[in-house]
Amino acid sequence: MKRQNIHPYLSPELLKSFKSYCNKRNISQSSVVEAALQEYLDDNSDIRLLLRRLDRQGRHLDRIERDLAALTEAFGVFVQLWFAHTPRLGDEDKKGAEKEAWNRYSQFVDYVSRQLAGGHRFVNDLVDDVVGDEEELKKAVSDEGIDAG
Repeated sequence: MKRQNIHPYLSPELLKSFKSYCNKRNISQSSVVEAALQEYLDDNSDIRLLLRRLDRQGRHLDRIERDLAALTEAFGVFVQLWFAHTPRLGDEDKKGAEKEAWNRYSQFVDYVSRQLAGGHRFVNDLVDDVVGDEEELKKAVSDEGIDAG
């Protein structure tokens, strides 16, 4: 394989840093430039893949934060309402109330389990991204040549 000379221009600061790097590692300037250019031109580099994955994870964490904030607020409102509308019980009523509370709690757990198993998430009821209104949908469908019915 025949090698070709190139003559890039570097700023004095970069040239000094570049020469220092090569001297410290006892490697040729050509090998460093060739490796750097190869990595720069390679679209499948690990850095780019890693950055895409980090970006996707960042968006995922943003959604988790949004969902957690919605659920936290909903829980806070529920607790406030529960305290406001639940009277204190006397000692004679506590035993029956504990049994009824356990029954209702069991029903609640069963209901939540069924909802989760079916793929339903409470936060989906709260946070709804609006894509467009009915008119925009009809226009998009007509532009695609699809019969909207």
